[in-house]
Amino acid sequence: MSEAVVKFHIPEHFKPILHNTKRWEILKGGAGSGKSHNTAQKVLKRCITEPEHRYLVTRKVGRTLRESVFELLKQIISDSNVPSSIVKINKTDMTITFTHNNSKILFFGLDDPEKMKSIANITSIWCEEATEFTENDIDQLNLRLRPNTDHTPQITLTLNPVSATHWIKKRFFDNKDDDYFIHTSTYLDNPYINPDFKIAIEKIKQTNPLYYKIYGLGEWGTLEGLIYDSYEVVDELPKYAEIESLGLDFGYNHPQSLVHIKIDGTNAYIDEVYYQSGHDNGYMLEWMKQNAQELFGIQCWADAARPDLIEECQKAGMRIDKAKKDVFAGINTVKGLKLHFTRRSVNIIKEIQAYSWKKDKDGNSLDEPIKHGDDGMDAMRYGIFTELSRAGTGATHSFTIKGL
Repeated sequence: MSEAVVKFHIPEHFKPILHNTKRWEILKGGAGSGKSHNTAQKVLKRCITEPEHRYLVTRKVGRTLRESVFELLKQIISDSNVPSSIVKINKTDMTITFTHNNSKILFFGLDDPEKMKSIANITSIWCEEATEFTENDIDQLNLRLRPNTDHTPQITLTLNPVSATHWIKKRFFDNKDDDYFIHTSTYLDNPYINPDFKIAIEKIKQTNPLYYKIYGLGEWGTLEGLIYDSYEVVDELPKYAEIESLGLDFGYNHPQSLVHIKIDGTNAYIDEVYYQSGHDNGYMLEWMKQNAQELFGIQCWADAARPDLIEECQKAGMRIDKAKKDVFAGINTVKGLKLHFTRRSVNIIKEIQAYSWKKDKDGNSLDEPIKHGDDGMDAMRYGIFTELSRAGTGATHSFTIKGL
């Protein structure tokens, strides 16, 4: 009988999670620490070696699963020599089944209550970006974890420690419990980190030590000098608005971000349309043709530093031009509006919670934002500032009255 050797690459710092058997597993870490990648490897190892698993992987919004951890698990399966004969990936239903032992990984968002109601016999749960969840969300998931197997039931939370006031800190870090396994990691614990990303994180140490403490060292803190200090969450964009536009920030190693914006009076409504890294511009255009074809006719304002990509979008049928690049003026324009983000805009909301001003060596705020984790913020500024600037220089809104 032939054998296959599955090779996972787990750094020394993360090996303790492989042996943890406690019910609650909380992995707190800074940006680029590898916490999600190594959690994904653990989930796969358990499902490959332990039969009859029904492992639930979840985020607050289901759509974000396809673009993040579902893609991550698929990539690890491909890179780790998992035999194709034992794994069946259903891209439509977002399930991964291991045919040799009947284990299955399911992907559901908490925004799909009908699917959640149908979940039964879940053996373990991974909650990615756990700070998106409410405490009630986690309690409800805990109640569903009643497996009829001999496997150790676990709930894994992976998160960045954005705010020391978050309920996760109070529940799991301020109150000790023998059933809690706590693990902290930083980019320094990840030997596979992208060198450019590592340099970007270390530059922040000089410009904003508090930001570095949270996103570099993975420590709890409360960010100071936030650029946008208030916003509201809404279910969806309004059907009608005075002004409509798109904003696009190009990316590959960092996320490419496309946002849909509607402005009505002093209210700006922002919807996260596309937010992915590791794919080129052509991939986004194909994704739009399949999932957001109706947006091609809306005026889009994009990063002026990439005229080649703007031209590629134009050839694909997008109504797109260069955005105005005055960052400080653009931020002030956005700050003059009341911001509303759709509930599914989880990546943009995460960005705005950390989007802050650079500081000089004496700790004084500068009129320049920290250039890290700001892809959605740039896209939002492009779409709002450029469109409003155009409207302020003579553009008119016209309509026809029939019968006159």
